[in-house]
Amino acid sequence: MREGSLCPLRWRFVTASTATGISIAAGVMVALVLASPLVACGQDVSTASVVTVSETSIEFPAVVTAAGFDEESDMAGYHFIVWHDGRAASRSLFRSEVSDVRVLDAIEALGAEPGNALSIDTWDERHDPDSTAPDKLIEGPLVNLYVIVPGRSEALRLEDILLDPGRRGFDMRFGGHRENIDQWHSGCIVCLYSCPGSKIGNASYTVREFVDGATRFRVQPGALPEDGTEVTIRVELANRPGEAR
Repeated sequence: MREGSLCPLRWRFVTASTATGISIAAGVMVALVLASPLVACGQDVSTASVVTVSETSIEFPAVVTAAGFDEESDMAGYHFIVWHDGRAASRSLFRSEVSDVRVLDAIEALGAEPGNALSIDTWDERHDPDSTAPDKLIEGPLVNLYVIVPGRSEALRLEDILLDPGRRGFDMRFGGHRENIDQWHSGCIVCLYSCPGSKIGNASYTVREFVDGATRFRVQPGALPEDGTEVTIRVELANRPGEAR
């Protein structure tokens, strides 16, 4: 469903007992409900915030959801952070309390320019041996990611959290890909491959290599607290905007 279409289950209600000028007569509860306009699918209505903590970094809240990430499925080990209302949320390691659009806006507000190198064909043509799109790497400013877990003295890096059998590690880039959002509504903030749906992706692996099984990321035993634990995600530009990537 594209952004701007209506989500019929997302009503915000004001009961008759609290609406101005409406009273409850003779002890009978009035069933009338005044509803605000329907919220469009893909619209972030949460009260959570993206916080700018320095001239090169932002933070936002998320929740651990390792079960879906590690579960055996065709998308296992792919999505690192997804907005909780995104279509890919059920397979992500962390579910963000703020939307991918708000995170994208916040990173751009730091002065970073996204690479915007990947089209939807990078994913859609992943099984086509004649297409070069799935072999493209994400581009953009280098980004460092940290997960701040309550009660732990040091923030976790991706290397502290994930097993990478392919041993290429993480080369995280601010790809942006704003133009692809309306086509998918995946809610993807961080992917572990060069994904056209991600705002930040891993230039160490292509989508083709995901299909071919070059690596399958898994959570290191004991690295994370139990599912449902609230954490803070920090996104940090490795270089100040304008410096070498």
